[in-house]
Amino acid sequence: MANRPNTLNPSRKPHNVDSGSRKRPMFALSNVIRTSSVPVINQAPSATHTTNSSQSGRLKRLSDGDRRSWATGMALLAILGAAGSFLGAHAVASTDSSRAHLGFKLASAEIASTLRLALQHEEDLVVSGSAAIADTNPGEAPTRFDQWGSSVRALQRYPELLDIGLIVPVERAQLAAFTKRMIANPVLPLARQTAAYRGAFQIIPAGERPSYCFAVAGFVRSQVAVIPPGLDYCALEPGLLPARDAGTSSYVPFKEGGVTTLAVQTPVYRGGTTPATLAGRRRAFVGWLGESLAPQVLLQTALQGHPNIAVSFHYESGSSNVIFSSGAAVKQAQSTTVNLRNGWTVESFAVAEGAGIFTDEHALILLIAGTLVSLLLSCLIFAIGTGRGRAIALVREKTRELSHQALHDILTGLPNRALVFDRAEQLLARAARDPELIPAALFVDVDCFKNVNDNFGHAAGDQLLRVISERLRNAIRDQDTVGRLSGDEFVVLLESTTAEAPPELIAQRVIEVLHQPVEIDTQGNTISISVSIGIAVGTRPSADGLLRDADLALYGAKATGKDRYVFFEEGMQSYAASRQHLTEDLGHAVREDQFFLLYQPIFDLQSQRVVGVEALIRWRHPERGVISPVDFIPLAEATGQISSIGRWALDEACRQAAEWRARGRTTGVSVNVSAYQLDRDELVTDVEHALEESGIDARSLTLEITETALMRDASSAAQRLKALKALGVRIAIDDFGTGYSSLAYLRQFAPDALKIDRSFISGITHSKESAAIMQTLVALGKALGIETLAEGIEEPAQLRQLERECCDQGQGFLLARPLQVEDVDRLLQLEPGRRSELTGSLAL
Repeated sequence: MANRPNTLNPSRKPHNVDSGSRKRPMFALSNVIRTSSVPVINQAPSATHTTNSSQSGRLKRLSDGDRRSWATGMALLAILGAAGSFLGAHAVASTDSSRAHLGFKLASAEIASTLRLALQHEEDLVVSGSAAIADTNPGEAPTRFDQWGSSVRALQRYPELLDIGLIVPVERAQLAAFTKRMIANPVLPLARQTAAYRGAFQIIPAGERPSYCFAVAGFVRSQVAVIPPGLDYCALEPGLLPARDAGTSSYVPFKEGGVTTLAVQTPVYRGGTTPATLAGRRRAFVGWLGESLAPQVLLQTALQGHPNIAVSFHYESGSSNVIFSSGAAVKQAQSTTVNLRNGWTVESFAVAEGAGIFTDEHALILLIAGTLVSLLLSCLIFAIGTGRGRAIALVREKTRELSHQALHDILTGLPNRALVFDRAEQLLARAARDPELIPAALFVDVDCFKNVNDNFGHAAGDQLLRVISERLRNAIRDQDTVGRLSGDEFVVLLESTTAEAPPELIAQRVIEVLHQPVEIDTQGNTISISVSIGIAVGTRPSADGLLRDADLALYGAKATGKDRYVFFEEGMQSYAASRQHLTEDLGHAVREDQFFLLYQPIFDLQSQRVVGVEALIRWRHPERGVISPVDFIPLAEATGQISSIGRWALDEACRQAAEWRARGRTTGVSVNVSAYQLDRDELVTDVEHALEESGIDARSLTLEITETALMRDASSAAQRLKALKALGVRIAIDDFGTGYSSLAYLRQFAPDALKIDRSFISGITHSKESAAIMQTLVALGKALGIETLAEGIEEPAQLRQLERECCDQGQGFLLARPLQVEDVDRLLQLEPGRRSELTGSLAL
């Protein structure tokens, strides 16, 4: 609108230039009449001239007084404007300082969280290793440890890991025999190639002690990191034996040879569980599984994305006082400390930004600009004074405001739909004149924005939209346009050449920028969001076509998992039309009873007995036939219809379970729960209603929830799972191993079963890594007392391998395909050895 001509002509001047003399003509004339004591007709010409001169002087004095009044008002206005600018600048400076300090605190919290998560991952690795050797004999533990370490590729996957090994206690009476055995079989593959280790075993530190602690197996990152085989860990770390008796893990500083590293250790007991008594823990003790970490690698990883921050990782316990640091802390830096417990604290340092007006760029600009504007405004008011210029100025100002409001979004200040389309048309017109110019449109949509309004309120949603708009403005160039179409939909118009950044680079930058946490209220609550982006590149006949294609690409991004960008392709138009028709039909499917359930049996792998069935939904479309859930479940989630569909599936599965129970079959039933359902409190009500209506035992119902759905909002998910388990139902984590949950989250979710993803099962017969992961997951389940179920068993070799690893349950086409109710009845009547008779049964 800045280049748009104004319909009012600012150069037009009033007919009477002396606006001061025109303001009050009747007032001036009445004063002249009252000052004449003699009638005008009796005055001499000289008297008349004197009177006229007096009248003219009075008019001039009145004009000068009027000017002085306006000059006084102008001065007052300038002073008030300057004072207001100073106060505003002071407020901006204080706000910028507070924002900078808040940003520093958020960055410090993120650094501490990254360190905490890294240490947690290291503890998970140690726990995983302990599960691998817990059931072995003491003599077999080193060999089993070497097999585990090779399979998980710990050194390749954990760059901060210097070494990892198994440490065992040795009594003084056993020292000679142990020394002989260690000389014959040195620890570590690297040590076996080192001449210094052949035939040498020297206790470090020297001296006789009642017992020693030596490494009997391990892996190291480099030859420099090889630890002497005779190193007595108990002498260097007195906390090992108390940790054995207490059954606790820890991470502490470890000094050896003048080098201080970070050590993580956990005691290992036979059976994979920690005995309840001290005597039991000593009898079942196998050894310590420990690892040594490079603190600088951990700190450098935590500082990624925070170039102007230094960090200090401090441990203080008793007489121990160790500090690991990274980055350069400048003088007079601000700092903040986060307590990680167990003696560890994280202190971050950054340059403190002053709150002074003259040291803050924004505040200084506001002060100067506000003062200049005040002076200009006061001069303008003095100039136009009493004329109709004031009315013209008011009309002009209101016209600008109305024009701006007509073309900009009120909430975010971004161009609205009308202005976006106008600029898109101009962009296409310029591209038509310049072949080197490549127009592009990015359709940006916030994933699951409705959850923010539902969980935090519309005020939080508005704040989130304002932050998103600001971040989008900062992520693009000045010549590009970002606008808000409606709701949580934004558009970015790019005008670039082949030599400039491609649209996908801008899209990736937008995704990364919007991933950063957003503070949504004054209580300090923050959320993290993701966005889906559709990209349309190239000329189009109209702006409507360009934005329509970008919108279609956005649907593609949503359909393929969200949190990504997708380019427009020609086939998307027909797909969008088909998707629209299918969405409309989906609304009638529940009401017209078009859904039905198949049931895939779940087997106990040791007894080959059917212990339950998984309910699988199908859609019998009147025109398209049977439609797989892969094709309609994403549509149902996107439109919110998954709630009614999921409620129907839950009720139907419970009803069928009740029917089986009435016939004397206590078959458990599993029902899948979508991420959309898990995000809503009504899920608990739906489950409670299904149990009441069917009358089945709550323990016979298992709710299967994917690991990815649980991790979208782990704290809210944990609360809903707690409410569901209070009803008595079982919880199974589906596709386990493909997400990002840790042992801490497993304890928080407290599931009854882990369904190992089919991608691991398919590779266990030919991939050592898949086999190792599967073994670790099964061992993890046993260590935590959680059932394990293998999905997608399709080959006899896979079944035999799972039986050898003592996996509890399994399902797959090798055992039985998804069956109709009558086929399930037939299967339950067959002996375990005859189940293959139904392997080829109906599967839709």
